[in-house]
Amino acid sequence: MVEIKKFNEKTDIITFDNGLNLKGTLTNFGASMVSLYYDNDPLIMELESFEDYITLDHFYGKTLAPVAGRLTSDGNLFGKEYHLLEVPKGSGITLHSGRMKSLSFKNWKTSVKESQSNIRISFKAKTHNKQNGFLGAAQITISYIISKVKNSFKIELKGNIKDDTLLNLSNHIFWNFNRSQNLNDYSLKMPCDKVCIGRDDLLLVGIDDVDAALDFRRKRKIKPVADFLEKNTVRGTIDDTFIFENGAKRVVNLEGNGYKLTCKTDYPALNIYLDAACNVFNFKNRNDMTSRKSIALEPQLVNVLLDTISFKKGDKYKHFINYEIKKR
Repeated sequence: MVEIKKFNEKTDIITFDNGLNLKGTLTNFGASMVSLYYDNDPLIMELESFEDYITLDHFYGKTLAPVAGRLTSDGNLFGKEYHLLEVPKGSGITLHSGRMKSLSFKNWKTSVKESQSNIRISFKAKTHNKQNGFLGAAQITISYIISKVKNSFKIELKGNIKDDTLLNLSNHIFWNFNRSQNLNDYSLKMPCDKVCIGRDDLLLVGIDDVDAALDFRRKRKIKPVADFLEKNTVRGTIDDTFIFENGAKRVVNLEGNGYKLTCKTDYPALNIYLDAACNVFNFKNRNDMTSRKSIALEPQLVNVLLDTISFKKGDKYKHFINYEIKKR
């Protein structure tokens, strides 16, 4: 079951129920997932009011587009120089394509198709040459495909390249199962043997073997990793881009508070951010400023390898992220 309502003239609120255990809310503002429930248990961080989704400076549930992560503001694309909008100003970098001027804070075009096996909710947007300094143009489609036969949903991320451009699409859902106070007792497992090296401002500048502190190839608790990073690093939390082992199945397992999330993707890497910001935002599923309250799993391309996110006119961009939720 799916229903579309208007929040205002340009903004849609789309509710869905897969007929099993999953129900939630999407919006065309930022091609975002606003809420997700397993029966009555919230699975992701949900802001207190819908208006907060379109007014506050945040990325909860939003699509990151056209380029997720950080880039140097001055660069070169196939011999053409570009100068991106600096975020923050004067930093020499841009974050998530210009932060509040990016597609994460724009209304996309909505379409819905429902069949016996799934609900497909799609959002379309266009980029334009020199938008926030990015060269080229692309037609981008983000589709949430909610299964009616199991408790899972798939995000398809597609792009038709109209002129040479940069593209690296991802999603910024923050997971927290059933109002967990923090994620210390959650466990994480993923077949990643390399990690990107970042500067103090988190700009990625290289790739190295994953060290013992960040090795999740065996299932391990989040707390000791987060404790180590808090004491020994400038970033103070998990905020790293991991690269999957060659030949390994690109599967990430997150377990905690009675639930298991399995994330499968064809992307070569994913950024993981353990929320340590202590934001003053109010949430429906919790209202406090505790750190480690949620975690974002963001499959994506690798920004440090600029050629992997550089596309020529006529190229096709197509990737997927699949999430399956099980009660333990």
